[in-house]
Amino acid sequence: MEELGEFIDRIEKEEGETEFVCELKFDGTAISLTYEEGRLVRAVTRGDGEEGDDVTANVRTIGSIPLTLTGNYPAEFEIRGEIFMPYASFDRLNAEREERGETLFANPRNAAAGTLKQQQSQVVARRGLDCTLYQLAGKELLFASHSESLQAARRWGFKVSDHTALCHNIEQIEQFILHWDEARHSLPFPTD
Repeated sequence: MEELGEFIDRIEKEEGETEFVCELKFDGTAISLTYEEGRLVRAVTRGDGEEGDDVTANVRTIGSIPLTLTGNYPAEFEIRGEIFMPYASFDRLNAEREERGETLFANPRNAAAGTLKQQQSQVVARRGLDCTLYQLAGKELLFASHSESLQAARRWGFKVSDHTALCHNIEQIEQFILHWDEARHSLPFPTD
């Protein structure tokens, strides 16, 4: 926690009093979604850091990712998040694979990544992937805070984490970390 304190001190020296949004880190595959005129037009994985895989057709089968948006959204923007496989989907998938004598997936993260690379979108649709989004990017996005941007994303129809906290000091941040260090083990999805 000492490094965290030093980080907060540096930020507050540069910016003054600051609020922090604490969020869980989902354990899945990073995804970048591009929307134009309120419609999903492209979904790309992080890939090698320079170039990702276009997985748009497969992402369109994930129920928690809106194909069209609601409300007052910008003409074009990108939203980033994490596609993951909930434990229930992972357990069901591995049970099916075991029944067929196939190699089991080692963990939900590998299962999610492997699923996104499938050639047949109907296979992806059956595997029960989920997605939580956490970062907006685009020229027309003018928000006073990260917290405000998450609220806008939720209004437009995106699934953002319910497990966040707006913190104003290191004690609140430490309390969030300590709580979720233990409580995350009871969640129905994997976290880092």
